[in-house]
Amino acid sequence: MTESRSLDQQTLSPERQTRFSDVCGTLDEIKRMLYEQPEVAASESAQLIALVDDVGAMLPRMSMRLQEYEQFREEFLTLAASLQTVQSPLRQTAGAEASSLTTRLAGGRVLSAEERSEAIAWIEAIRDVASNLEKALYRYKEITLEIGRVYHALKGKRGWVLDETEAQTALGNTRDTEGEPDLAQWLPVSPHRERILRYLHAGRAHLLPADAASEGGGIPIIEFEDGGVIPLPAVRWSDEVGNFYPVDAPPHPRGLEYRDRRD
Repeated sequence: MTESRSLDQQTLSPERQTRFSDVCGTLDEIKRMLYEQPEVAASESAQLIALVDDVGAMLPRMSMRLQEYEQFREEFLTLAASLQTVQSPLRQTAGAEASSLTTRLAGGRVLSAEERSEAIAWIEAIRDVASNLEKALYRYKEITLEIGRVYHALKGKRGWVLDETEAQTALGNTRDTEGEPDLAQWLPVSPHRERILRYLHAGRAHLLPADAASEGGGIPIIEFEDGGVIPLPAVRWSDEVGNFYPVDAPPHPRGLEYRDRRD
């Protein structure tokens, strides 16, 4: 794949695609143009309006994701409260009863009716403890599985990892267990390839559903956690602005210079 590959960003996906992967990078470019190119900003206002529209697309995406996290919070807190209600049985009692029963049975003699009655009482006491243990284990498992369900519902197909060093692993040259298409052919050139792989594996970006890709002729579409949307083969990384951008629209290297200026 070469840098000269051109992509029609208006027809690849029903999701609005953006110039940058986040709102801040978009606003930086608007500010840069207003500071450095006021004449261009006035004569070619469509560029600025497009960037503002990008912001208008990213903010709702982030708000929707926030709602999903808030829903997860409510469900998780309800389940966490359920965990508090699970009664822990007295585990040491069962061991004591079993030890007493072992001592009695090891005598090598026929037990009297009274001793048999005591042994049976010990047996039932052990049964009660075991039954309570089973109930507690089943309830803990039931709640834990429900926590897993709400977690997986929130995660979706995002490749979250607990340790970001795991994100160094290359994204599939093979199909995954769910039959996702081979993405190797769509990955950008190095070093952008390695950067987007880390983001994908760390869950900071994810592939949009297959129906979105099918609208663009099957080209995989990336949505960033900050709301930006860029076709996977077009993704590039700029060290100057610390942001992703589409190959056909590189950012100005001075994009960060005006971030803290409010005059």
